[in-house]
Amino acid sequence: MKTRIIAGLVCAALFIFLLFNMDTILLPLIAAIASGISVYELSRVAKVKMPMTILSMVVGAFIPFNVSYNLLDRIGITPVAAISVYFITLLIMMVKWNKEVKFDQVSMCLMSSLAVPNAIACLIKLYDWQFVTDARHVESHVIYIIFTCAVCAWGTDTFSYFSGVFFGKHKMAPVISPKKTWEGAIGGVFLATLMNIGVFFVAKRFFSAPFTGWDWYLVIPISIALCVISIFGDLCASVIKRNYGIKDYGNLIPGHGGLMDRIDSALFVLPSMYVILNIINTLK
Repeated sequence: MKTRIIAGLVCAALFIFLLFNMDTILLPLIAAIASGISVYELSRVAKVKMPMTILSMVVGAFIPFNVSYNLLDRIGITPVAAISVYFITLLIMMVKWNKEVKFDQVSMCLMSSLAVPNAIACLIKLYDWQFVTDARHVESHVIYIIFTCAVCAWGTDTFSYFSGVFFGKHKMAPVISPKKTWEGAIGGVFLATLMNIGVFFVAKRFFSAPFTGWDWYLVIPISIALCVISIFGDLCASVIKRNYGIKDYGNLIPGHGGLMDRIDSALFVLPSMYVILNIINTLK
């Protein structure tokens, strides 16, 4: 438990450091590294052949930089064309190593190197939201938005754990995740939502209006929705682990497992928040 808490605090400190240095190349760089590591962990779980894993890691690491700097647009290549060439290359590899490579490994390469990095890259899209001309935000607004996502993703998980320890009786998904309980989930959603309300008023006190798109009472339904999505993301990641008969995706973070074990919820929360922002901006 001590190792887990220390590792969690270190990760939190690194996240806060990134949060206040997002206007540098550090943001796409860390997003690219996280994408590459996540692709590797998922490929390792599916026992994907190493040349395919390396190709997928390169593609996954490229996506955050493409989101930041529109690299494909600059050379006149559409994303659909690039993905098609990538898919064809994977199929050629499958044919070459047909005795060792199955199509489910190709599917894992596609999912891990496209879906996961694009979800991570939503962190970049959320930061860039301040530059949307009709959104009228400043940097403090988007930092507040991203921190809200962090509370929904990791706060829900932490609060659910402790709520489950003290009050958990009814199993939520005993086969998928035996330790999760309905009481823990409800406690996690409630406490994370309460924390987000507090974050709203603190941000409003120090940064003027933390976000011009909603007032404090809208924090409640938005937080509840994102917290529930966060739990669903955690369960989805657990299903994949159960399918492959593993406990963790890796051992990169002591006491927590692999990187995927820590960001699984965020992979669902970040894109969902981006969709919510677009909906709000459209309705304004």
